[in-house]
Amino acid sequence: MAFFNRLWTFFSGDTKQLHKQADALKIGILGAANICNMALINPASKLSNILIYGIAARNRPKAEAFARKHHIPKVYDNYDELLADPDITMIYNPLPNGLHYQWTMKALRSGKHVLCEKPLSNNANEAREMVEEARKQNRLLVEAFHYRYHPMCNETLRNILSNKDQIGSIQNISAVLTVTSSFFKRDDIRFQYSLGGGTQMDLGCYVVSSCQFIVNTYNNRNDDNEGPFEIQKAEALRVSPTNPQIDHGMRSDLILDGIKCNIYCEFTNNWSITKQQITIECEHAIITVGYFIAPVFYHYITVHDRRGNQTRTIKNYGDNQSTYYYQLKAFIEAVKIAQDESSIDRAYEIAYTTGKSGIRNMEIIDEIYRKAGLVVRGTEI
Repeated sequence: MAFFNRLWTFFSGDTKQLHKQADALKIGILGAANICNMALINPASKLSNILIYGIAARNRPKAEAFARKHHIPKVYDNYDELLADPDITMIYNPLPNGLHYQWTMKALRSGKHVLCEKPLSNNANEAREMVEEARKQNRLLVEAFHYRYHPMCNETLRNILSNKDQIGSIQNISAVLTVTSSFFKRDDIRFQYSLGGGTQMDLGCYVVSSCQFIVNTYNNRNDDNEGPFEIQKAEALRVSPTNPQIDHGMRSDLILDGIKCNIYCEFTNNWSITKQQITIECEHAIITVGYFIAPVFYHYITVHDRRGNQTRTIKNYGDNQSTYYYQLKAFIEAVKIAQDESSIDRAYEIAYTTGKSGIRNMEIIDEIYRKAGLVVRGTEI
């Protein structure tokens, strides 16, 4: 019954945008990407203080159809026209990775706060420029690592990692994320180098981010004092001779701030191999996190006490909302703080997946590609 309650909460909402507050913040969408439904349309239907006001796409008829389906008031001829609308406060950028830099920079220069899909950019150099532009424009740049906002991660896992007396030192972290490639066409944007494709960019950004979160939480780090990292080994899997810069999987060994991490991501050829799991081996405990990316449907955290040989399982569904709901709620609150209190720093305490953390994420991904003998995304080949 609890599972069905979560499904009902996930799929219900004000889908026609009929019950919005008069002062609801207006957001514009760049592109009619598939992820928009889950990442923006669905969570916005449960929040009265945000109005999905407009959309632009490369194909105007596609944008018009999307707007009709989701009751979006305004359609623009192109992205530039949408960014020029003074009624829009915020931008959601779900464009392919290779276009994040160009259109996020334009959005920031147009005075908009930006929620940008992950990974933030093609590479670390682009990410640094984006963060600097956000600083200059006094606007928020938030990377959409939605799982970080769910209470399973932000409350339960954070509390476990903070209890150092119970778990002892972290000895190793293993993070695995695999998805069947059968869901995607061969020419999917995920497999196009010119659009910032590659499995390490798509799935791998999650496992890198999760390891960063665990290490930074344990070591009491934040975006302003990230520890050092080293990529010890990286192996690209199933690289096609006809598409030699696209990895369909990646295995990497790295050290983050003194802690060993093993990460594996792959778009597999097997329907049955879909896995998302993090194992944190500690001095006194083994912590296992299952289904951390979409915990609204099902997840678990097990803590095995090595000293007492006992295992407990913890779940935290919060109020049954999705990761995207918590992320969008935080982004809206952060934008209001930035507007009302003129405090970007205070806003980033609420929307904490910042551009700065995105820089480190891209630095690690860049080095993984180099170690694997592949080219950093965004490099001309």
